[in-house]
Amino acid sequence: MDLPSVPASVTTWITSGKLPSEFRAFFTPAGELTDEADWSHVASSVDEYLASGEVSENVRGVVALAGAYGCLASQEDFMDPDDMKESSERAVELLREAEANGVDEGETSELWWYSEDLRSRAAEFSEYEAEMHAYVAKHGATPWGRLDAKLGQAHELYSAGERAAARALFREVADINPWESEFSGCSDRIAIGWCRLLHDAAHNDGPEAARKIWQEARAHYLAAKFPHTDHAWQLIEMLLGTGLPDIIEVIIREWVEAAEQAGTSEVPVTEDQHRIFQLAVAEIEGSPSSPLT
Repeated sequence: MDLPSVPASVTTWITSGKLPSEFRAFFTPAGELTDEADWSHVASSVDEYLASGEVSENVRGVVALAGAYGCLASQEDFMDPDDMKESSERAVELLREAEANGVDEGETSELWWYSEDLRSRAAEFSEYEAEMHAYVAKHGATPWGRLDAKLGQAHELYSAGERAAARALFREVADINPWESEFSGCSDRIAIGWCRLLHDAAHNDGPEAARKIWQEARAHYLAAKFPHTDHAWQLIEMLLGTGLPDIIEVIIREWVEAAEQAGTSEVPVTEDQHRIFQLAVAEIEGSPSSPLT
């Protein structure tokens, strides 16, 4: 569930011109948080302000509502389950106080739902952390840590000229099910195994062998899930000059499509990506088309 917008009465209070001095440094005249402030600062100040006994009864409800919103907004990134649980519990206390002091349920209902969602997420994260602690105790590392170690070993072997041994390790990582195994959260690491197999085949066994690896990787990732967007430009550079302009063209097209779907298609690529793009376009335009099945 997405964080609700700031309740209207809180915004009105912030922009009323009557904001107590304890809160003025947190907001711009338009009611936005300043660059130096965040909602955790507001929540802490609300607690201190309410405890001071100096809050007039006609604004106590909206102050409590602002504090409740601050508690929830400060946990928007869902980082620490204990902090999430504590902030959610405090938000509930403040929502009760807000309603007891005249705030309409129409303004609190979404925050009630969000606080419940936050508690549920905190419980899930706590369970996940416990599972990871148990996993590390058993295996000596997290799932992605184990894959990183295996990939690191494979890189070292490959650099030392031990191609067969390195390929076996890259293949071991690549063949892991990215959806249903204990490594289901490690699809990017699994993809590195496929990238390295593809790179090796392209540079040692020729275009057709590389296309076979490409099709295998695509099937393993349920079609257009490979390569990962974050790996696209590095993989393109690895494949330049290996007779695979068809694959390079697909990677570029899907990278652009992903950027458009994410709403970032107008963001310029980095200087290095632009360099790779120019080289790739020259290779695509200078080669006869080779349809990809």
